[in-house]
Amino acid sequence: MQVKESKTRMVVLAVLAVVLMTSCFSGPEAARLDLPRPKQRPAAQAFVRATVIPMTEPDTVIENCVVIVEDKTIVYVGTDYERIPLTADIVDCSGMWIVPGLADAHVHLLFNALDPLLFLANGVTSVRNMASLTEGGRTDKRFAFSDHLELRDAIRNGQVLSPWIYQASPIHETRKGAYFDRSLYMNTHSAEAGKLAVEMADEAGFDYFKIYNKLGTSAFYSIAEEAKSIGLPVVGHVPHEVPLQAVLEGSLMHSIEHLTGYINPFGELKISPDRLDEIAARTREAGIWNVPTLEVWKHVVRPERIDAIDADRWTGYIPRANRSIWTRSIKSFSTLIKKDVEGYEILPSEHIEDFELIVKALIKAKAPIVAGTDSGTLNVVAGSSLHKELGSLVALGMSPWEALASATIRAAECLKAENEFGSIQAGLRADLLVLGGNPLEDVAHLGDIELIVVQGVPYTQQELVSLLDSLVPENNL
Repeated sequence: MQVKESKTRMVVLAVLAVVLMTSCFSGPEAARLDLPRPKQRPAAQAFVRATVIPMTEPDTVIENCVVIVEDKTIVYVGTDYERIPLTADIVDCSGMWIVPGLADAHVHLLFNALDPLLFLANGVTSVRNMASLTEGGRTDKRFAFSDHLELRDAIRNGQVLSPWIYQASPIHETRKGAYFDRSLYMNTHSAEAGKLAVEMADEAGFDYFKIYNKLGTSAFYSIAEEAKSIGLPVVGHVPHEVPLQAVLEGSLMHSIEHLTGYINPFGELKISPDRLDEIAARTREAGIWNVPTLEVWKHVVRPERIDAIDADRWTGYIPRANRSIWTRSIKSFSTLIKKDVEGYEILPSEHIEDFELIVKALIKAKAPIVAGTDSGTLNVVAGSSLHKELGSLVALGMSPWEALASATIRAAECLKAENEFGSIQAGLRADLLVLGGNPLEDVAHLGDIELIVVQGVPYTQQELVSLLDSLVPENNL
């Protein structure tokens, strides 16, 4: 779609777009609350008589298996029951399956303080939080969390019951003006600023460096070079000014989010369909991860359909103010399209088949894919949305094992944490999911949760639901 505008009209519409996108995050104060501490961890536990899916090799299972956990670490996986310590708590898992705890590789911990418990109740024991607040954003009362690095470290120190968090930096792009949200974004406008931003993010202790749509080319290439030299992974959106081919040829990003670079989510494919296989093969060769987040694109719908997609049983744990923010945000995209703002031609949900074409090509090429949802935004509910995303990946060509891998062992590889989680092996964190059905037959069985073990502490789903219920009044639902 080509839109011819006068220079004045284009400026007005560009301002309108920024106003709409910024106002999406305006609204009442978020409820901040103290998350519970973990329960006391048994000194030793043995999960016995289970069928274990260790996620070390495709479709491998270990029957009549015992998983021994000491403190928060797996110390043995196998069939030698004589290895069980005499003092261990015995958990009988007869007729059940054990898989690693799940990981969501693209989330936003912003508005809802209950999100960590929602993740756990749905078996998600690790998340990659894809943006931190800026220094000025820590006192912004719109947000439920003030310091994401502090939260990450409190979890690692056993002070907070939550999934393990892997934390990206604040979002970097080239933009300024009255409507630039300085709580969420940093204006990184030059090569020198890009280099300095990477150094500061690394010094602060962020796990990844996040980039966004409007980052300029000079800043992008400077960031890519500096981040590679110090080993800080660059993640986020392929900037509009940077060709996908350049990113792939130079392996300039660690992970691409939302299929940006391959498609304009509000327009057309950026790649001719007959070249998708070729580009997918190049993606595999570049070793760049993709996090498609199909769930979020399915939720960007026409205003009259917003209520129809809000049917998740877990949505009741999202504050009304939070849902209001989501609704305004979703409606804003339709307004941009009505106003003929450049780059906004169609809603993502109305051409979801284009996103699926890309994912099919990436799966066929065996390019690296990891599951993520963009939860915390646009009616995408923490935890349950990951199960839907995995179902979509199977529908597009993954085997159940491959889909499960995208949220376990492959997710750990993407997060550069495969020595910490993602498979059931001695020496890794004891994050486990005990299931009533076999997910290798149907990934929907990942929702058939009997027990969630997070860092060696076992919970029933009902225990976590009860914790959620106890915090609802404080969270102003």
